[in-house]
Amino acid sequence: MNIIGGLEATYSRSGSPTLTVTETRTAPSGAGGYLAHAPMGVNGDPIGKFADFTTVMNGSMGKAVDVAMLKLCYVDVTAQTDVDALFKKYSAMMAQLEAAHPDVTFIYTTVPLTTDRGWKQKVKSWLGRDDQMGPADNAARERYNQVVRKQYSQTGRFFDIAAVEATMDSAPAERKRDGVPYYVLNNGLAADPGHLNGVGSRAAAAEFVSVVAAQ
Repeated sequence: MNIIGGLEATYSRSGSPTLTVTETRTAPSGAGGYLAHAPMGVNGDPIGKFADFTTVMNGSMGKAVDVAMLKLCYVDVTAQTDVDALFKKYSAMMAQLEAAHPDVTFIYTTVPLTTDRGWKQKVKSWLGRDDQMGPADNAARERYNQVVRKQYSQTGRFFDIAAVEATMDSAPAERKRDGVPYYVLNNGLAADPGHLNGVGSRAAAAEFVSVVAAQ
């Protein structure tokens, strides 16, 4: 929703015609361009999201869209995630969908990040109330994102939302855990520990538009 909000703001600021965003799981009726959006599965169950996305694309939507993308949430990859197993499921799903829908361009994505914990969140984590926003969680997201980048970054169909959130190309919000670098959501782009503010939303939207326009 942050990206969609950023798209609407970007179109409005540029004076371009209003972007049509349609909340639907089936092919929209009527002519003209649109961005169809729908939540997939439930947060915390990435495998379920893969299954739901497959169901949607194998329905009427697979014959209606030019470009398709599934974006996970930061809670879908945590310190408890088997990163290699999850990526194997993701890559298998994408390969199957590409074979089934050769006229659709599928865009690959990294998983979003969270900011550093504040002191209140640190105390809660010490008390066993895990918010899935700690260093170990972002380090796991970095491991997953590195595998995704290695496999798909050269395809020209790659939306690196984690890089946008960490501004990795300019002023990277880089940390280290056990000597291994990982990245966090830049505070300057964050509305809260897990979501983008107006600036961050527009930055992510701009990158999304750039990737889609290149297809």
